[in-house]
Amino acid sequence: MVSDRQSIDVTRQQRVAVVFFRDELDLKDTAEATLALSRALTDTSTAGTLLDLSGLTFADSTQLNVILRAHAEHQDALRPFVLAGPYRSGVARLLEVTGVTDVLDLSDTVEDGIRRVHLLCDTARASAPEDTRH
Repeated sequence: MVSDRQSIDVTRQQRVAVVFFRDELDLKDTAEATLALSRALTDTSTAGTLLDLSGLTFADSTQLNVILRAHAEHQDALRPFVLAGPYRSGVARLLEVTGVTDVLDLSDTVEDGIRRVHLLCDTARASAPEDTRH
């Protein structure tokens, strides 16, 4: 489900589900954002999720809550969840002022974010008990 504005999209890059948030997101976009992040979480053809915020110009606390909920759901599923920039000033300020920069896994670019997802997957596999490794 993508709105006419196409402010949210989900693709795959290098076995990573990439969710794009573009332009401005607010209360009316909550259901669509939640659905996109849920689709990424359950995409078994990928190893993790990257949330690309490089095109996002505005997000409010409602969208931040959606991101934090997705982060928690990914942690529960033992699935990497990384945010990618570069972050526009309003988005960077929201992340900094709320203190979530200490909670979320942030990268400066999409390419760095994809590498980070793969690194987190490799780390998780290496620390898994031998009988659960594939």
